[in-house]
Amino acid sequence: MRSITLPRANGLLLLAVLILATLYFGRLFLMPLAFAGLLAMLLRPVSNWLERRGLGRALAALLCLLVVLAVLSALGWMIAEQGSNISDDWPQLKKQFFAELGKVQQQVQERFGVGPKKQMSFLQEQMANATAAVKRFVAATLKGLLGALGGFLLVLLYLFFLLWQRHRLRQFALKLVEPENRGEVAHILEQVSKVGGQYLIGRFVSMFFIATVYAIGFTIIGLKNALLLSVIAVLPTIVPYVGAYIGAAFPLAMALAAGEPGTVLPTVGVIILAQFIDNNIIEPIAMGSALHLNPFFTIIAVVAGELIWGVPGMILFEPLFAIIRIACSHVPALQPYAELLGDEDEEPGWLKKVKGLFKRKA
Repeated sequence: MRSITLPRANGLLLLAVLILATLYFGRLFLMPLAFAGLLAMLLRPVSNWLERRGLGRALAALLCLLVVLAVLSALGWMIAEQGSNISDDWPQLKKQFFAELGKVQQQVQERFGVGPKKQMSFLQEQMANATAAVKRFVAATLKGLLGALGGFLLVLLYLFFLLWQRHRLRQFALKLVEPENRGEVAHILEQVSKVGGQYLIGRFVSMFFIATVYAIGFTIIGLKNALLLSVIAVLPTIVPYVGAYIGAAFPLAMALAAGEPGTVLPTVGVIILAQFIDNNIIEPIAMGSALHLNPFFTIIAVVAGELIWGVPGMILFEPLFAIIRIACSHVPALQPYAELLGDEDEEPGWLKKVKGLFKRKA
């Protein structure tokens, strides 16, 4: 039995520290590159299809870039168009908000004996204390938006070159290994590209389903600007786990501001129904076993991503852990780590039958 010596353990610990330090201090460079890599995996089939139609690689990559910009522009236009409706309704919402605030003040006075003037004085004092914090938050937000804009431009630039030069990058990776191992490396690269693309497709399908259920449900309930609320509520869900709770806060706030009895509980019901169906049916079908990660390490990936890269890390570290699992599974010395990261649970029988129906239709 091979024992782990102290020098070897120290070497592994030092390697882990160096990797974490590289990820943390190099995050401004690595995050845009990682986003571009995931998008390149998603758009690779589109680029291949365009190239088979006779377009050059550079032109195909440019068209893929234009597709991304068109989708983002359409989303931004829809949010701006719907946002104008909220600005028109703002006086009415403000009036309803103060009416609800008056009811709360009355209940506080009845239960605790604190008059409205004392309540407002307390609120004003707290607001004054929070002014400095708000100013710091606004400054940090503006700085973050400028950084995000620069990062977005880098993502687009990296995406273009990754799509354009992907064959050269593949050949470079193959030439790094011995000829007899190139078939195995090519298989690894193919698996990795499918993981990234299927993860993003599954995430987008899930978001589209949730937005559709929200839009229909909020419209039936009678919430104003149901389409905009649905889009705003679904955007944070691109972040696993916590995104759903953050997104749900927006329609709930609008339901409370509307001040109409019987609106809040149906809104909560729509949110719970959409999340339940998505978590138990849509995501298993759309994403399947693309990541094939142990649920425990899925949570670790999200937490570690937030600690190292912030919110982008919560999105990127889940597929990153899946890529690490694939790489480890093809290296004999690292296969125990692949077993540790992997999820060996079989798919439910109903899910296999549903997938079989889709395959027959295809």
